[in-house]
Amino acid sequence: MTTWYKQAVRRKPQHLEAIEQRLFVKRWRADPRTQAHPACAVPNGGRRSAREASLMKAEGVEAGVPDWLCFWPSFDGRAVGLAIEFKSPTGKGRVSDNQKRWHVLLRNAGWRVEIVTTAADAWRVVTSHLGISDE
Repeated sequence: MTTWYKQAVRRKPQHLEAIEQRLFVKRWRADPRTQAHPACAVPNGGRRSAREASLMKAEGVEAGVPDWLCFWPSFDGRAVGLAIEFKSPTGKGRVSDNQKRWHVLLRNAGWRVEIVTTAADAWRVVTSHLGISDE
């Protein structure tokens, strides 16, 4: 067995949180019941140069904003929108102080805020929020 193969086999998948979020977005975009609802990801994570981070901050980017925002009220009228925070399915991800602060701000403004670890969890939250069947 060659060395590169051993390393490839041993290497654990990276960015599991991002993988789950991409799977969720793919399902969101493919489902006709959700694809027309206004929603977006918030590009807060990732490594950036100091210059790029400074420019983003000047443009209004804020640390702690949830990963996914759906600008559609819940079917029962209890929430004006939905914010989803993705955390790694390994259980190692922690909610930062900035994230906690944003979660409180959004809840106080009438938003539903949920923390999920998988695309399936996120989908269940969305179907519950929109009042559609969970297929």
